[in-house]
Formats: sequence, C-alpha cells, structure tokens
Amino acid sequence: MTGPDRPPHPGRGLSRRALLARGVALAATPLVGMSLATSRALGQQTDADVIIIGAGAAGIAAARRIAEAGRSYVLLEAAKQVGGRTVTDTTQFGVPFDLGAARLNMPAARPMAAFGRAEGLDIYRAPEGGRLYVGGREAGDTDYEDFIATVRRGERAIVAAGDANRDMAASRALPDLGPWGPSARFVLGPFNCAKELDQVSTVDVSRFDERESEDICRQGVGTLVAQLARPLTVRLEVAARAIDLSPRLVSVQTNKGTVTGRTVIVAVPPSLIAAGKLRIGPSLPQRYRTAVEKITLGAFDHIGFRLPRNPGNLGADELIYFRADGPRAYALRARIGGTDLYSLEVGGDVATGLADSPPEAAAAFVKAALTREFGADTAARVGKVFATRWSKEPWALGAFSCALPGFGNMRRAFTETVGGRLVFAGEHTHETLWGTVGGAWLSGERAAKQALGLLGVRTG
Repeated sequence: MTGPDRPPHPGRGLSRRALLARGVALAATPLVGMSLATSRALGQQTDADVIIIGAGAAGIAAARRIAEAGRSYVLLEAAKQVGGRTVTDTTQFGVPFDLGAARLNMPAARPMAAFGRAEGLDIYRAPEGGRLYVGGREAGDTDYEDFIATVRRGERAIVAAGDANRDMAASRALPDLGPWGPSARFVLGPFNCAKELDQVSTVDVSRFDERESEDICRQGVGTLVAQLARPLTVRLEVAARAIDLSPRLVSVQTNKGTVTGRTVIVAVPPSLIAAGKLRIGPSLPQRYRTAVEKITLGAFDHIGFRLPRNPGNLGADELIYFRADGPRAYALRARIGGTDLYSLEVGGDVATGLADSPPEAAAAFVKAALTREFGADTAARVGKVFATRWSKEPWALGAFSCALPGFGNMRRAFTETVGGRLVFAGEHTHETLWGTVGGAWLSGERAAKQALGLLGVRTG
C-alpha cells in the first residue's frame, strides 16, 4: 500500500524537484533464496536468515532482493492476499478497481512498470495534471489561472517554512488564499497528505519529491504488485504479533506459531505498532517509539460508482477538480480504464466521517456531489456504489503516512537499524517519496540491503 498513492497537483509545472531516474533489473525467475537445508548446514539454527513481516510492495521488494542475494527468507502476510494497501478488486464492478494505490509515480516506479509490461500488463501514461470544473462545465482561463496560482502560493508558503526548518502545522504557514482557499487547502491537505493541514508537518511536505509523471495499469496496480510477488513464497494469513530481539537471533510470535531468524524487516504500517497489534521487545528505544507515534497514517478513500452516459464529455482516466465552498471537498477520477466506472476521491476529515458512518452515507455523498457539480439528472443515473474504508482495515488502520507537525525529521529513524537485528520498510520510511508505491518499493530494496549488511553480505 503501500497505500493509496499521493494524487498529482492540478495543472502542470507545480513540481519543485525532479526525481533522479533509477533502473533496477527485475528477474522473472522463481526467487527462493538459499534453501533452509543449506542454511542449517552452515550452522544457522533458525527458520531463515531474514524474516519479513508484511507482503505489500515494500515487503515484496525486500524478499526479492534477499532471494537474489542467495539468502533464505520467510515472508509473512496477515491478510488473505499479498499487496498490503495495493489491492485490485474485480468483484464489485466486474472490472479492475484499485482499492488502494491507483497510479505509479515516475520515475521511482519505473522498474515496477517495466516488469509489468514484460509480464503482458497494459501500462500506459496517465493524463497530465487535471481539469477544473465549475458549475457543471469546464472552467474558463481566468478560473484556471486563479486556482493554480492559489495552490502554488499555498505550496510555496508551506515549503518555505519547511525548508527553513520551521516544523509547524502547514495551516499556520498559509497566507490568506482568497476565494480559492478552500479548493487549495483540499489539494494541499486531504488530497495530497490524507490529513487536514493542521495535522501536516511543513518539514515533511518540503522534503517530498514531486513525481514527473504517472502511469496507470489497466489491470490494476494491485494486480501488478501481486505479479511481482508471484516468484516468492508467501505465508498468507499469518499475523505477526510480537518480535523479540535477542543478541543472537530474532523470534517472531504469530497466530500460527513462532518463527526465528537472524534479522527481521518490519514492512507494516506504523499504525499497527502504535495500536499494539505488533509488539517489539524487549523495549523499542524511545527514538523509534516517537517515530511510530508521530509518523501517522491519514484517511483517504475511493468511492467507486457506475455512471452511464458520460457527463461533461470526460476523458478516460481524467482527474477532475471542483471549486470548493467549504471543507467537504472532493475530486473525481473519471471513466477508469475507459469504462463507465468513476471514483470520487475524499481525504482527511471527510474520509474519516464517511468511514465512521453507515455504508449508505457514501452513496448519498456521491449523489449530493454529482447533483452539485452536474445536476440532479446526472446523480439519478448513478448505479452501484462501493467505498473503501482504509482507516477501518485491520491490517492498515489508515491510508498513507504524513508526519504530524513538529516531527517531520522523525522519518529518518525508520531508515536506521535497531539493535543490530531489525530494519523498517514501507512508504512511511521513505523521506522523500512517502505515500507512494514507488517509495514503498525503494524502501524495501533499501531495507534488504541493510539486512544483508547485518548478515555480512556485501551488496553493490
């Protein structure tokens, strides 16, 4: 999941930094690593060299690297399927619908996209930026200019505060944004950080590297991640409950027994550790406890729905922004994969409120939004509605991470080893690509390299 990917800013030219391209060869051959028999023949009285907890994008990337290095691993996943916060569903609407991350940020996810194409998946470039609608029709030039200028002004203020290491709530850094303020605050907060701006660290935002483009997988990002796990051995429905770090080995207690190893990679959201679902002992040092408590997952959900007779002549996979008059803002992903499937995108307090409400509240919200933007006739044509609730998912407890004000520097703790035995991975551990599938994947590769180093294995 990794979780739902950070959405793009509206318009073009809002990127602050260009990402460095990075190529990684992905082998399609089975990745089993060193056999257990061979491992024990070398005197290792453990189940594996590396225990990996969580088979999302980060855990899968880590397992592939460990296996490629010829070392043994055990990959544990609490859910019934791999993917973490990247899951593609085909049962609700009969076509692929990504419940979590829906796009691949480039160039960080380029190796993943290359693998998908090699496997025959249809991966194509997403439309750039987004369109703005006001009163049921596309906005005029003046509204476009005012909207984009307002978002840029707000972003510059937040980034300037973060770059000056004034780590405070992003809302405090904002100037008066005028009539387009509610729309800009939605883009900068709930839409891009899954939180209201009073819960967003200026330092965390300032360090995020904007992507240069995005790709879409027609079969779903979750499908792609599952394909990446296909060469691996994964133990599904095995929930890790406690990790014991001794000077000689790692012991992981699960719902199906105990697993031992020489090192462990924890590739699950910090929300699970904070909630006590995964305990780390004998005692996790304060620095890491603070990171777990302050790099928290926000709320971001997709409300998918069928809508025949394309309103507004919207293009396939287009992202539509709307002028907001208050805090109940949203965006729209139109005609997903060229079908009549749409997704209303909500974040922050709106997503939290809907997740806490009965299921029919999401359908009512969609119909109210479409009535406001396109008229009652369009809303009346809405078919089936299905909404995600990432804050309620037991093995996620949130969508994607953003540091709380004052703690933007704490992500660095997640890149360090703990007690010479434990390494963290996941989108929340990447200092500049948090909230993205590419960031999760790269964090898994980094964690694998660290774990191999702890084993005395040299890596390039």
